[in-house]
Amino acid sequence: MARNARSPLRRLLAIDLVREAAPACAEVQGRVDRCRRLLAYARAAGWAVSHVYPRGGRPAAGVEPLLSESIYYRAGQSPFANRALKRSVRVGAERELVIMALSLSSAVLSAALSAHDLGVAVTLVGDTLQSGDDSAASLEAIETITHALEAPFVHVEAIDQLIDSRRGLHLVGRDDETRVDTAPVVAKPHDAA
Repeated sequence: MARNARSPLRRLLAIDLVREAAPACAEVQGRVDRCRRLLAYARAAGWAVSHVYPRGGRPAAGVEPLLSESIYYRAGQSPFANRALKRSVRVGAERELVIMALSLSSAVLSAALSAHDLGVAVTLVGDTLQSGDDSAASLEAIETITHALEAPFVHVEAIDQLIDSRRGLHLVGRDDETRVDTAPVVAKPHDAA
């Protein structure tokens, strides 16, 4: 798909969205559904999409990569230990890396730091990462630290913050598929300027 000229130069990096041996509980399934929603939006908006899996990892149902999307495998903790991913991010046109994962793992944190080292802005998708008090506390600590710095190296945003509703894109989910419908944008009183 050709990139949409109006979309920001973003790359969605889906880290370790893999099948688990046991069936997913409702909370995990909710996070997978949110990942699926952002993935559908990113594809429709023309973002570059890349997937990172541990060696032997199989994609979780509903968030499988398309043939046109990059797939990278990692042997260690950092996705950027994969030289092809590091090179792709370094030379790519995208100036923001949006990291989506099911937990705030060391792979997510090392990817954020590595992307920052390459001069790429980093956004963590907070409502896909939260899986209990520990992850919520970790996200809060990252936000506190980065807001205290003069130039924060990472932003934490919810999916709804990343989806630009002013462009008139609305995600509609039906059973196992998600599609993007375009609808006219209706100005609200607070939008008038």
